[in-house]
Amino acid sequence: MHDIDINYADFRKLDLNLLVAFDALLTERHVGRAADRLFIGQPAMSHALARLRTLFDDELFVRTGKRMEPTDLALAVGPRVRAWLSEGADFLLREDTFDPAHAEGLIRLSIPDGLEALILPPLMALLRAEAPGIGIRVQPLAVENLLPALDDDAVDLAVVAVDLPLRRWHRRAEWLRCGFNCIYAPAHLQLPASPTLADLAACDHVVSSYRGDATSVLDQLFASHGLNRRVVASLASMASIMGTLRQSPLLTIQPDLYLGRLLDMDGLAVTPLRSDPPIEISVSAVWHHRHDRDPRHRYVRERMSGVVRSLQRRDTCAAI
Repeated sequence: MHDIDINYADFRKLDLNLLVAFDALLTERHVGRAADRLFIGQPAMSHALARLRTLFDDELFVRTGKRMEPTDLALAVGPRVRAWLSEGADFLLREDTFDPAHAEGLIRLSIPDGLEALILPPLMALLRAEAPGIGIRVQPLAVENLLPALDDDAVDLAVVAVDLPLRRWHRRAEWLRCGFNCIYAPAHLQLPASPTLADLAACDHVVSSYRGDATSVLDQLFASHGLNRRVVASLASMASIMGTLRQSPLLTIQPDLYLGRLLDMDGLAVTPLRSDPPIEISVSAVWHHRHDRDPRHRYVRERMSGVVRSLQRRDTCAAI
């Protein structure tokens, strides 16, 4: 319970912008310079002064030569108005200094398996060194469930490599764009040094999809050239895909990231996917606007962005 009751109806007749205008007039003692200070026209400042005089029932500023001299009332209320504006600015506009070393909390992520293996290890190393009180929990979700989970505050941040039907309350940051590589085992599958789309369409494919289906921008690429690829397996784990390639005459097409950092590529060949027009995939972060200004969330997003940018291959990937 508050100690002081406030009659909120009293605020209906008070435009807080008038107090800003009053402070500028008291500082400049000149209508034109006060208007310039607030980036408004002189007529607008004159109108604000007229409203202030009505509000305070006092002249407030009296012209003396080229200056506007404050009345006794203006001088009396000036310090109180300045203190109120300063306190309001501190409360509404200035953020407390964020110290990651003393921050605590849990950030809930949804991230595809392949990206999780690339992003989480270096991210956790950073957090343990800089912000040991911040924890990470990964919650795998199908693509169609990501936005509802963000809206319901069940997940804080989603890392995606697909386009989502975002609404006005969603935020998106694109972290990386890159092309694709074709990966296969030469012991089981023979391909030309620079395979065409027709060469690739003639192969059986294994895909990665955390939706569990095989539709993607790649299928659209093949279709645009009158080709269809045959997908024989859709697996959620990149490690499983690589293991499958070593034992079968199959092909997978994956984003051109540093898969070799964490995955055993022994016995596998990698060749760039060449197409006309070239295609790219974007790695983006999506979150609900409620977390825009939370310093812990902003810190984790910035650190994750740095990690993702470090994955770029200079010849084919572009950090955003």
